[in-house]
Formats: sequence, C-alpha cells, structure tokens
Amino acid sequence: MANLGAGVTKKCDKDEENLPKYLERRNSRYYVRLVAPTAVQPFLNKTERVFRRSTGTGDLHRAKVVAAELVARKQREWLTLSETMQPEIDAARIQLTDPLIQQIAGARLHSWVATDNRERLGMGGLDDAHLEEIDSFCKMSDGTMRSILSQGEGSSKWPDVVEDVLEWCLTLGYDVTKEDAHFPQLVRAYALAERKAQQFIAARNNGDDPKEQDILPKSGARLSEMIVKYENYKGASVAWKTVSKNISIWRRLIAFKGDVFLDEVTSGDIYRFFEERLENKKGAWSQGYVEGHAWRALDEMFRLAQSLSLMEGKGPMDRLSLTPQLSQAERELRKKPRFAYSDEQLNTILSSDWYNPTSRYFRGKMADDLGARYFGPLIGLLHGIRVTESMQLMAGDIAVVDGVLCFCFQIEVAKDEEATKRKEAHNQDVKSPAILPPRTVKNSNVLRKIPVHPKLVALGFAAYAADRMRGGAAAPLFPSAVPSEGSMRPKWGRAYEQAFLRYVRDKLGFGNGFGSHSFRHQFEDRIKDCQARSGLWPAGLGQLLSGRKLPRDSDREFFRQEGSESRYGNGYKPSAVLPYLAKLNFDSIRLPMSFQDWVNIKTK
Repeated sequence: MANLGAGVTKKCDKDEENLPKYLERRNSRYYVRLVAPTAVQPFLNKTERVFRRSTGTGDLHRAKVVAAELVARKQREWLTLSETMQPEIDAARIQLTDPLIQQIAGARLHSWVATDNRERLGMGGLDDAHLEEIDSFCKMSDGTMRSILSQGEGSSKWPDVVEDVLEWCLTLGYDVTKEDAHFPQLVRAYALAERKAQQFIAARNNGDDPKEQDILPKSGARLSEMIVKYENYKGASVAWKTVSKNISIWRRLIAFKGDVFLDEVTSGDIYRFFEERLENKKGAWSQGYVEGHAWRALDEMFRLAQSLSLMEGKGPMDRLSLTPQLSQAERELRKKPRFAYSDEQLNTILSSDWYNPTSRYFRGKMADDLGARYFGPLIGLLHGIRVTESMQLMAGDIAVVDGVLCFCFQIEVAKDEEATKRKEAHNQDVKSPAILPPRTVKNSNVLRKIPVHPKLVALGFAAYAADRMRGGAAAPLFPSAVPSEGSMRPKWGRAYEQAFLRYVRDKLGFGNGFGSHSFRHQFEDRIKDCQARSGLWPAGLGQLLSGRKLPRDSDREFFRQEGSESRYGNGYKPSAVLPYLAKLNFDSIRLPMSFQDWVNIKTK
C-alpha cells in the first residue's frame, strides 16, 4: 500500500512498486522522508524529527542514487548524536489514552489541511496532472479507510494502515506499541481522520469551499508545544543539562496524561502523575525529587504557558497543595548519595593507574591529555572546584592578581594582548584560536578570583599554565575539555568527567556516590575541620573558596555569619585569602611526583 503521508502520491507502475520506503513522489519529483530513531528524538526539536528533502529530479533511477546519499548522511548524523548524548531520563513508551488518541488523530487532520493549503494556495497551484493524481489518491484512501472502519483487524489493509499509524506516531514523537490495549481504537480514529481529510480535499477538487473549522478539532496549545518554547526561553540562560532534565520531566507528564490542551491538566492529574512516578518499578523518583526539582520544573513550564497567554486562569501547580508521600524507610532507600572521599580513597586514586602515564587503560582524549589526567584530580583535591569549572579554564584564566597566582573564573574569553602587540609591531599574521563553545557557570558565585594552592604550584601547575599560554590566552587549559566538533549539545569537560566517574566507580570499585563531586565535599570538610581547630574564618571566606552561595546545611554553623555570605566577594584580596587556604591540612595525602617528572616517564 502506498504511504499515506500528507500530500503523497505514487504511481502504480512496476518500477514504483519497489520504491524504497523512504522515497516518495510529490508532484513531479521524488522526495526523501525519514523518521529519526526513537533514541535521538528527545534531543531534536519537534520539526527535526522527520527529515524531508527533495532529490531534485523526477527520474526514478537518479532519484534513488541521490536519496541513498541523503539517507546515509542523515543516518550518520543521528548515529553520532545517539552515541554522544544520553537523556536525563530514559524515554518511556507512551501508554495510549482517549485524549492522546484524539490528539494524534487531530494532528493528522491538521497535517492534511496544512499540506493541501500549501500546495493548492501556494505559488503555482495545482496543474491538471497533479489534480488527477490527488483525486485518484483520495478515492484509494477512502476505500482503504472504509475497509478498516467496517472490518477492523479482519481487513486485508490492516497491516499497512498499522504501519502508517506507527510511523505517524513517531513523527509526533510518540513511541506507541501495537500491544497497547487501546491500539485498535487509535487505528480507527486515524482511519476516521483520513476519511474526513480526503473528503475535505475531494470537495476542494470539485470547486467547493468546505470550511476548515468543520473538520478540524478544537484548537489550543497542547503540552508538546511548550517544549520548543521552553528551550527558547531557558536555553540561553542555563546549562543545557538543566533544560534537558526539565524537558524530560515534561515528556513524562505527556506520556502519563497524553498530549492534551494545557487547560485540561488538573491538580489531580499532577498528583496522580507524581504518585505514578513514586511507585514506578523502573526508575522511580525519590520524595525529594518530586517535591523539589520535578515540582519546580513543571511549575516553571506552566507559568511560562500562562505568561505567553496559552492558558486561562491558574495552572495546576497553583492548585496543588500536597504531594503523595513515601514511607520514611522507602525515602531513605531512594536517596542518591554523594559522598566525600576519605584520605584512604584519595591516596588510592593518586597511586592508581590514573597516575600511571604509561597505562594502556585509557583511550581517546584521556590517553593523550596528560595535563587533565594529572591536574584534574589535584585541583579537585586542593580547591574543591566543580569539575565543570576547572575543565572550562583557559590559559588566560591563570593570572597573577595582587601578587598571587590565581584562578580567574569567568565566562568571557581573556584577550591575548601580547599576541595583539606582536601582530601590530611586526605585522605578523597571528592565528586566532578556533571558535569554542560558550562557557557557562552554575551561578554568579562561581565568577571569582581565588589563589592557586601553594602545593599545586610546587607540583608544576604554574609552569604548565605558562606552557599552555604559548597558544594564546584563549587556549583551553586542558585540550580534552573542548567539546567534540559538531556536538549537538556541547559540554566542556565531558570526556574527563565521564572517564573519571567510570574509573573510580568501576575500576577502583568505590561504587555509586563517588565521582568528581566527592573532591568538593572533602574540601569543604577540610575547611570545617580547620575552623574547628583554629577558629572561625571571616564571614563568607569559605564560600569564596568553594564558590557556593550557601554551604551545606550540616556546615552552616561554620560558614554562615552575620548574613554577609551574599557579599563575600567584596573586599577579599587574593593575598589575604592565601594564608587561610594554606592552613588546610593535607598531611595525610601522598601527593604524586611533579608534573614534569611524571610526563618524563611517558616520554622515555
């Protein structure tokens, strides 16, 4: 059976009976139509999930060659995307509901009307041959859908229509299974929509003027329409990880409720959705996640819809006063721990294969970037800096301030003034650094200048930074931290962060709860221990070093004083901060040999 995509017509001659599934005829030319794999659809805008491209020819043999090239290129692109991106929450198969079935069928009607308007009312209109082809298709489709409506699964056309239904669902971003109890209802609703659409188009072919509102379902903004709007609203202001996580939660709500109109979602729906997520046997959420991140994500989505006048009245989150509750025992079981490294574990890392420059364990970027391998864990140990902060550093971010070598955390690219001077003096063509993805920070407290720990300087960090500076101020401090070229959602330091997490969790057997963040927790523990022994530090100094707005709850007696933590960056010069940083006790840690001696082992 011919593909029933909107506006598609196909000849019934022998050659076209064997058309590849991705090739279709429109007007006098052949087009490629390819649906993105389900695995990559969460990372694509709705309009990108179906790839359509003209082959530019009406010659079938040439069209097949061009189409094969287009398909191969697009499939390689999607394969690369699936290998580099992982969703925050695995995509769940959609369970069909009556509202979702009506939405899928309604979207089909909208698609037909939009396609017909584009072809009939666009430049050039329809010539006699095209009009005849459309008439033929309308009759064929009408007969097929009558067979489905009258015979159900007994129709000889059932398997072909089922294939079209599944493809249409994927086009909309829904992973539907034929085993769903409501699937026959979906096929019937789809068949009814197809009949209405073809009757509408046939009437237009006869010169009549049927009204679109007579066949189109109720209009209004649906849940799925908020995804692109949210990406546009939030994408430029926060890290993509946060955006994708919130969109994943929104997709879960769509899977639970169906892609209904925004105003149809009630507080009871949200309550039952949270209940389902708490009880879900695969990937159940914790109580804290429901009452924290998930609540805030949904609330922000609905408030954005209200701000854009896509909803009337209050949203469901405004009317939701309580959430379903887990037992205290179950809450504890679901907590995702984030542990601080013990001194014993730190010494294990520093004496492990991670610090063997000749190890064959590492592949790819981590095999070559010895600077990241060596200094990455040490910066975490001695400074407690978030891994995304240290991996975004550039050579120009390591500078002397107030007579002290400092980390200058910023998102702007430092100007290479020396290179500019050389270029002006000698009229030399100084190459600009490659265009790099923008740097992002978790919050404004990250943007600060802090001294480099004396132990890190002694291990050769200053010399390493100076060597990287030869590539210019905008040269990444750690080359492996630059996101892969062509990455859809570039993230600085992904290669290092993932490699280190797998290494300590699996290779060293530390298990879940340990990773780069564990350096941060042990660092803050050392600040707390130092103050317990030698007295409290000046207000806000601990937060300055760690880059936090507020400390952990358990540490507040050591960090919060006089409410001045929000102003801790004012007045603290690096020379005044350095003595406090130097007080932290690392005596029990067996540090490695200097970086240069370590690298020399590799080069021997």
